[in-house]
Amino acid sequence: MTVMQQYTQRIVNTPMARGLDVIGDRWTLLILRDAFVGRCRFEDFRRYIGISKATLSRRLEALISEDVMVKRAYNKAGNRYEYKLTAKGQGMFASSLLAWQWESEWGTASDGSSPAPLPQQLLHRDCGHDLAPLVVCQYCQQGFSIEDVRLPAGDNMVDQLGDMQSVGQQRRVRASSGGGEQDLSLVHISDLIGDRWTLLLLIAAFFGAKRYDSFAKTLNIASNILTARLNLLVDVEVFERSDYQLNPPRSEYLLTTKGRSLYPIVMSLRQWVIDWLPEEEQGAELIHQPCGQPLKVAVHCGHCGEKPNIKSISFVSPQ
Repeated sequence: MTVMQQYTQRIVNTPMARGLDVIGDRWTLLILRDAFVGRCRFEDFRRYIGISKATLSRRLEALISEDVMVKRAYNKAGNRYEYKLTAKGQGMFASSLLAWQWESEWGTASDGSSPAPLPQQLLHRDCGHDLAPLVVCQYCQQGFSIEDVRLPAGDNMVDQLGDMQSVGQQRRVRASSGGGEQDLSLVHISDLIGDRWTLLLLIAAFFGAKRYDSFAKTLNIASNILTARLNLLVDVEVFERSDYQLNPPRSEYLLTTKGRSLYPIVMSLRQWVIDWLPEEEQGAELIHQPCGQPLKVAVHCGHCGEKPNIKSISFVSPQ
C-alpha cells in the first residue's frame, strides 16, 4: 500500500474526521449561529438563513442524529416543534464567539464589494463589558500563534490532516437569494470554513504547505477543485499568490494576515471534536511549544478572564 493509499484510508476511518463532518458545512454553521442567538423554530431558520425546506430538514435531521440538537414539541397538539442545542451543541459556542469576532473584523460581502452587516454586539454580563474572546492554551493560560504549535516528533502533516479531514459528500452550496429578513452575519466565515476543501487547504497552509504540488499531494484533491479553491482563497485575500519561478510559471500561496487570523477558529473547532470523542479515539496531538503540553484550546473573556457561556452572553443589535 502506498503512502497516499494509507492516507486515504486514514481519512475514511478517522473518528476526528467524522466529528468535523458534523459541522463542516455552511448551512449547518448558520443553523448553529441562529440557535446560539435563540432561534429555534423551523420557519425562523428558513427566514433568517435563506435555506430551502428540504435542505433545512436534512441538516436538522443530521444534527439531531449526532446529538447536537434535540427536537421537541412546543404545543399541546404535539405537531409544532422547536430545535434546541444539546450540551454537545452548546460546546460549539466558543468557536461561534471566535467566528463572530473574526466576521466583525474581516467579513465582507461574498463578491468582496462591500461590507456585510456586522454581527450583533456581544455583551459579557458577568463582567459588564463587551466580549473580546481570547484564545489560550488551557495548561499555561497563554495565547498562542501558528509558530507556537507543532506536531509531536515522528508525526507528519499528512497524518494530522487525516485527523481533520471531513468525509462527508455534501456539495458546496451558495446562499439562496432569501428575503429581506435574511440574516447575513457570519455568512463570510461560514463560506470559508463550511467547505471541506477550503478548510483542508487552510489547515495544510497552517502546517507549512504553500505550493500547488504540495497541496495536491497532501490532500489528494482533484486539480480542478484545487485550482478553484486556491483562486477563491486568493480572491478573498486569505492567500496571497507569489511567483517563485517564471519559466514555466510557478506560484506559492502564502497565508495573509487575514488567513492567519482564522487559525484560532480552526483550532477551536478541532478542540470541540476532541472534547466530544472518547479519549482513545482522538488521534494525533499538537504540542504547544512554550509550555510543552498537548494543545488544549480554551476561550476566555479578554476583560475578566472567565470562560463565557451561552447564558452569560447578551446579543445586542447595533444601533
